[in-house]
Amino acid sequence: MKEIKILYLYPDMLELYGDYGNIQVLKYRIESRGYKVTIDRYSIGDPAPDFNSYDIVFAGGGADNEQSILSEDLIQYKENIKEAVENGVFFLLICGSYQLFGKYYKSADGNIIPGLEIFDYYKEAIENINGKKDTYNYYSNTVSDDSNYYKNLTDQINSKTNKDSSKAVMVEK
Repeated sequence: MKEIKILYLYPDMLELYGDYGNIQVLKYRIESRGYKVTIDRYSIGDPAPDFNSYDIVFAGGGADNEQSILSEDLIQYKENIKEAVENGVFFLLICGSYQLFGKYYKSADGNIIPGLEIFDYYKEAIENINGKKDTYNYYSNTVSDDSNYYKNLTDQINSKTNKDSSKAVMVEK
Protein backbone atom coordinates (compact mmCIF):
# COMPACT_ATOMS: atom_id res chain seq x y z
CA MET A 1 0.00 0.00 0.00
CA LYS A 2 1.42 3.38 -1.01
CA GLU A 3 1.86 5.94 1.74
CA ILE A 4 1.09 9.67 1.61
CA LYS A 5 3.05 11.65 4.19
CA ILE A 6 1.58 14.90 5.51
CA LEU A 7 3.36 17.46 7.65
CA TYR A 8 0.89 19.43 9.79
CA LEU A 9 2.52 22.73 10.76
CA TYR A 10 1.76 24.38 14.10
CA PRO A 11 -1.47 22.55 14.99
CA ASP A 12 -1.32 24.16 18.45
CA MET A 13 -1.30 27.71 17.06
CA LEU A 14 -2.97 27.65 13.63
CA GLU A 15 -6.43 26.38 14.48
CA LEU A 16 -8.53 29.46 13.75
CA TYR A 17 -10.95 27.74 11.37
CA GLY A 18 -11.21 24.24 12.81
CA ASP A 19 -8.18 23.12 10.85
CA TYR A 20 -7.84 19.91 12.84
CA GLY A 21 -11.10 18.88 11.18
CA ASN A 22 -9.68 19.86 7.79
CA ILE A 23 -6.66 17.61 8.27
CA GLN A 24 -8.91 14.74 9.38
CA VAL A 25 -11.08 15.11 6.26
CA LEU A 26 -7.97 15.21 4.07
CA LYS A 27 -6.73 12.02 5.74
CA TYR A 28 -10.10 10.32 5.27
CA ARG A 29 -10.29 11.30 1.59
CA ILE A 30 -6.82 9.96 0.87
CA GLU A 31 -7.42 6.73 2.80
CA SER A 32 -10.71 6.19 0.96
CA ARG A 33 -8.60 6.01 -2.21
CA GLY A 34 -6.62 3.11 -0.81
CA TYR A 35 -3.56 4.88 0.57
CA LYS A 36 -1.97 4.80 3.99
CA VAL A 37 -1.68 8.29 5.51
CA THR A 38 0.94 9.36 8.00
CA ILE A 39 0.53 12.76 9.64
CA ASP A 40 3.51 14.26 11.46
CA ARG A 41 3.06 17.41 13.48
CA TYR A 42 5.57 20.21 13.86
CA SER A 43 5.48 23.12 16.27
CA ILE A 44 7.99 25.52 17.81
CA GLY A 45 10.62 23.62 19.77
CA ASP A 46 10.19 20.34 17.88
CA PRO A 47 13.08 18.80 15.92
CA ALA A 48 13.48 20.41 12.49
CA PRO A 49 11.35 18.79 9.78
CA ASP A 50 12.71 17.91 6.34
CA PHE A 51 10.00 19.38 4.13
CA ASN A 52 11.28 17.32 1.19
CA SER A 53 10.31 14.07 2.90
CA TYR A 54 6.58 14.88 2.70
CA ASP A 55 3.99 14.72 -0.07
CA ILE A 56 1.81 17.45 1.47
CA VAL A 57 2.54 20.22 3.96
CA PHE A 58 -0.59 21.61 5.65
CA ALA A 59 -0.90 24.75 7.77
CA GLY A 60 -4.10 26.32 9.04
CA GLY A 61 -5.29 29.81 9.83
CA GLY A 62 -4.13 32.07 12.61
CA ALA A 63 -4.49 35.63 13.84
CA ASP A 64 -1.85 38.35 13.44
CA ASN A 65 -0.19 37.59 16.80
CA GLU A 66 0.34 33.93 15.91
CA GLN A 67 1.64 34.89 12.46
CA SER A 68 4.27 37.16 14.03
CA ILE A 69 5.51 34.36 16.25
CA LEU A 70 5.49 31.75 13.51
CA SER A 71 7.20 34.02 11.00
CA GLU A 72 10.22 34.09 13.28
CA ASP A 73 10.24 30.28 13.57
CA LEU A 74 9.62 29.53 9.88
CA ILE A 75 12.44 31.74 8.60
CA GLN A 76 15.00 29.15 9.70
CA TYR A 77 13.45 26.67 7.23
CA LYS A 78 13.17 29.05 4.26
CA GLU A 79 15.72 27.30 2.04
CA ASN A 80 14.38 23.81 2.84
CA ILE A 81 10.84 24.99 2.09
CA LYS A 82 11.92 26.60 -1.21
CA GLU A 83 13.64 23.38 -2.20
CA ALA A 84 10.55 21.34 -1.30
CA VAL A 85 8.32 23.60 -3.43
CA GLU A 86 10.74 23.24 -6.34
CA ASN A 87 10.72 19.45 -5.85
CA GLY A 88 6.92 19.30 -6.11
CA VAL A 89 5.90 18.99 -2.47
CA PHE A 90 2.36 20.34 -2.27
CA PHE A 91 1.67 23.08 0.31
CA LEU A 92 -1.96 23.46 1.42
CA LEU A 93 -1.98 26.81 3.23
CA ILE A 94 -5.03 28.36 4.86
CA CYS A 95 -5.52 32.05 5.73
CA GLY A 96 -2.65 33.28 7.93
CA SER A 97 -0.26 30.52 6.91
CA TYR A 98 -0.87 31.44 3.26
CA GLN A 99 0.16 35.01 4.11
CA LEU A 100 3.40 33.81 5.71
CA PHE A 101 4.57 32.17 2.48
CA GLY A 102 4.32 35.42 0.50
CA LYS A 103 6.51 38.52 0.72
CA TYR A 104 4.77 40.02 3.74
CA TYR A 105 1.44 40.73 5.40
CA LYS A 106 0.51 44.27 6.42
CA SER A 107 -2.22 44.48 9.05
CA ALA A 108 -4.87 47.21 9.08
CA ASP A 109 -2.99 49.00 11.84
CA GLY A 110 0.17 49.09 9.71
CA ASN A 111 2.21 46.31 11.32
CA ILE A 112 4.22 44.34 8.78
CA ILE A 113 4.79 40.64 9.32
CA PRO A 114 7.61 39.47 7.07
CA GLY A 115 6.92 36.44 4.91
CA LEU A 116 9.20 33.73 3.60
CA GLU A 117 9.03 35.10 0.04
CA ILE A 118 8.42 31.57 -1.26
CA PHE A 119 5.61 32.85 -3.49
CA ASP A 120 5.49 36.19 -5.26
CA TYR A 121 2.60 37.94 -3.53
CA TYR A 122 1.87 40.04 -0.48
CA LYS A 123 -1.29 40.81 1.47
CA GLU A 124 -2.49 44.06 2.96
CA ALA A 125 -5.45 44.68 5.21
CA ILE A 126 -7.18 48.03 5.08
CA GLU A 127 -10.12 49.49 6.92
CA ASN A 128 -13.09 49.89 4.62
CA ILE A 129 -15.66 52.69 4.76
CA ASN A 130 -17.73 50.71 7.28
CA GLY A 131 -14.80 50.46 9.70
CA LYS A 132 -14.23 46.77 8.98
CA LYS A 133 -11.00 45.15 7.84
CA ASP A 134 -10.70 43.91 4.27
CA THR A 135 -7.68 41.97 3.07
CA TYR A 136 -6.37 42.25 -0.46
CA ASN A 137 -3.92 40.06 -2.38
CA TYR A 138 -1.32 41.68 -4.56
CA TYR A 139 0.56 39.61 -7.14
CA SER A 140 3.55 40.54 -9.22
CA ASN A 141 3.43 40.13 -12.98
CA THR A 142 4.90 36.64 -12.62
CA VAL A 143 1.74 35.40 -10.92
CA SER A 144 -1.06 36.58 -13.16
CA ASP A 145 -3.64 33.82 -12.85
CA ASP A 146 -4.00 31.54 -9.85
CA SER A 147 -6.25 29.18 -11.84
CA ASN A 148 -3.02 27.53 -13.06
CA TYR A 149 -2.13 26.88 -9.43
CA TYR A 150 -5.39 25.01 -8.89
CA LYS A 151 -4.99 23.10 -12.15
CA ASN A 152 -1.53 22.03 -10.97
CA LEU A 153 -3.02 21.01 -7.62
CA THR A 154 -5.62 18.87 -9.37
CA ASP A 155 -2.94 17.32 -11.59
CA GLN A 156 -0.84 16.49 -8.52
CA ILE A 157 -3.78 14.84 -6.77
CA ASN A 158 -4.58 12.89 -9.94
CA SER A 159 -0.99 11.69 -10.29
CA LYS A 160 -0.91 10.48 -6.67
CA THR A 161 -4.29 8.75 -6.78
CA ASN A 162 -4.73 7.82 -10.46
CA LYS A 163 -8.26 9.23 -10.27
CA ASP A 164 -9.91 12.35 -11.59
CA SER A 165 -10.20 14.57 -8.55
CA SER A 166 -11.21 17.79 -10.27
CA LYS A 167 -14.47 17.79 -8.31
CA ALA A 168 -12.49 17.65 -5.05
CA VAL A 169 -10.86 21.03 -5.60
CA MET A 170 -13.08 24.04 -4.95
CA VAL A 171 -11.91 27.58 -5.47
CA GLU A 172 -13.67 30.62 -4.08
CA LYS A 173 -12.89 34.04 -5.50
